[in-house]
Amino acid sequence: MSTFGGGSKVLPTKINLIRLRRELRNMKRIRKVIEEKRDVLILYIRQLGKEYQEAYNEVAETLAEAYRNFFVALMSSGGLEQAKPILEAMPSSLQVDVTTRILFAVKTPAYKLREDTIPPMPVSAARLSPTLLQAREKLIEALRSLLRVVEAEAALVRLLEELKDTQRLLNALDYNIIPTYENNIKYIRLVLDDRMREEVIRLKTLKRRLAKLRGGEGLA
Repeated sequence: MSTFGGGSKVLPTKINLIRLRRELRNMKRIRKVIEEKRDVLILYIRQLGKEYQEAYNEVAETLAEAYRNFFVALMSSGGLEQAKPILEAMPSSLQVDVTTRILFAVKTPAYKLREDTIPPMPVSAARLSPTLLQAREKLIEALRSLLRVVEAEAALVRLLEELKDTQRLLNALDYNIIPTYENNIKYIRLVLDDRMREEVIRLKTLKRRLAKLRGGEGLA
């Protein structure tokens, strides 16, 4: 007796053969859909990886420029005293809105800096070095870019998890589910073919016996 999925026995009947063939066709269609999903996920991950690298480079460049402007302003003004109005006006933290975006049926977080939490330029800023003001703007720009980096990284993690689950399901179909269906179909066909041959032999034997009986009656 053949077994199928979790040890349940499959009776070698024509009905089961028809059912298993139909289910196997469905499994192969499902596999094709899952394979297409995996390929699309890979494309998304590659694109997102590119966006992540671009955002990361942008953050690095913007921060470098901001620090460069800041130190140039300090050296030209003679110290930290000129930067105090800006430093004192900056809060210890800013607020970020967190929403959800969907990437190929996968939920990933999205982050956006709340512009209303960025403090306005102090009145005394008019007397500050333009380079120092540029450094402030570059730091805010770098923060926006940093949020894009965090967003892309979080999305990459979610998509990679989804890709692993998808590949795991494909492996289960390729190495367990589909082969089990094929083996059971093969088993039932062999049993039915053996039964068919036995039936043909039995009918031929019965025919010969009937022929002999008729021949014997003719002689009597």
